[in-house]
Amino acid sequence: MKVGFNLASHPYENLRPRYTLVWLAVALAAVLALVLVSRERQQRAETRSLTQQRGRFEQEMEDLARERSELEEWLRRSEVQEIRDHSAFLNSLIARKSLSWTRMFLDLEKILPARVQVTAIQPRVNRARQPELALSVTAEDMAPLVELLKNLESSPQFGSPAVAAQRFSTDRNQQTRIALDLSTQYRPAVPEAESAVTEPEGEPAADPASDVANTAARREGGF
Repeated sequence: MKVGFNLASHPYENLRPRYTLVWLAVALAAVLALVLVSRERQQRAETRSLTQQRGRFEQEMEDLARERSELEEWLRRSEVQEIRDHSAFLNSLIARKSLSWTRMFLDLEKILPARVQVTAIQPRVNRARQPELALSVTAEDMAPLVELLKNLESSPQFGSPAVAAQRFSTDRNQQTRIALDLSTQYRPAVPEAESAVTEPEGEPAADPASDVANTAARREGGF
């Protein structure tokens, strides 16, 4: 039986596995450090870019607010207000020119209650660039006026009636009548081409005041 003895003061020991593990740990730590440093630099660059973008956006918002303030101040000038009023007047003239008064009164006759009289009609364009009519109507009591509002709301040619004012007036017989100033959308029942056939060129457009007077006269006569 043999027994091995090592009598050296520093016995031999294989440290290669330990060194290998140490170098692997050092390499892994270095890789992790590089990854963390790279990610930190990337985050700093993104933060710097976002900060610059935010600064540009804030500057643009300040510039837009200043331009808006200057534009509002410019729009409040008297000469600009005159131009806007003139433009609105021209738009109203265009609406009156393109409107078939005959067709409009025929459509209005369909929904006008018997005891309601129309005293004024004015076509115009609202803020949404949609055609509408400004009406002034009178009646002896409120019931036919309410019926008129309901008819305007349900009619395919009219819609969205809005009462602007209510007052009391006196007719020729010194009778007190209720007057309403209202606006309503108007969608003609026929296209422009058919309206042009209804009103041939060369003939003057129907006078709205005379049409209103004739309508009122027919209703007072029991039409």
